[in-house]
Amino acid sequence: MVKVVACIIARTVSTRLPLKVLRDVGNGMSILDFLINRLKSVKEIDEIFICTSTEPVDDILEDVASRNSINIYRGSADQVIERMLKVGAITNADYLIRITGDNPFTSIEHISTQVEMIEKEELDYVRLVNVPVGATTEVIKYQALLRCNEMMDPDVSEYMMLYLFEPHNFKCGVIIPYVADYSHYSVTVDTQQDFVRTRRVVEVLKEKAPEEIMLEDILALYTNAEISIPFAEIKAVDEVKLPYNKKVSYTEFKKDMDRRISQSVQL
Repeated sequence: MVKVVACIIARTVSTRLPLKVLRDVGNGMSILDFLINRLKSVKEIDEIFICTSTEPVDDILEDVASRNSINIYRGSADQVIERMLKVGAITNADYLIRITGDNPFTSIEHISTQVEMIEKEELDYVRLVNVPVGATTEVIKYQALLRCNEMMDPDVSEYMMLYLFEPHNFKCGVIIPYVADYSHYSVTVDTQQDFVRTRRVVEVLKEKAPEEIMLEDILALYTNAEISIPFAEIKAVDEVKLPYNKKVSYTEFKKDMDRRISQSVQL
């Protein structure tokens, strides 16, 4: 049996929306609590770690881990990849799942298929594509993450997706869950507008427990003209951040993602 460990990458510092991962999504749960509850329902995940820094500002995440009965690893403030590699070594993981702590609506329903695909096809990396920004997890072979660490500057490893999801260097796989392309939507929380949108979604879906909210439910809201979900769409002129403070338009970024998709194993 392979071992699969989920790594929630989270810190409390954020210039655009301070303490965002600790903010109440509207049902008495923080973004992190909400996300953890969802991940606990995925049977393929053997262990869950909050991966944060040793900085005092992140001490409070110890409480989050404790009350949710999950693990925490505290390491480099800047090197995301260091935290994940250390967790992989501690747990003897075969595969690591990277989940960003500000993505409460991470698509839990496709994780089992991602894990199955990476193992069956002997891949290094698997993600969902053509889904809203912030919806996919990244399933990564531990040995591939070690290689990635040798290839990149660890200080920009918050952008490791750009290095791992590169079919020229790694065996990449993509899952395309829908005929339509929903990548012009977002479910991540970076700004106050994103937070307003997230609380609105939770409000509309209040009859569902966190682990019962599927990506299909959110897309049904986004595409329903009779329900108002603010700030759901990404504008083509919006900028996407890249390593070393570079930025590109969303249109340019999408073109590059389509290239990577076309060169990957597809399901």
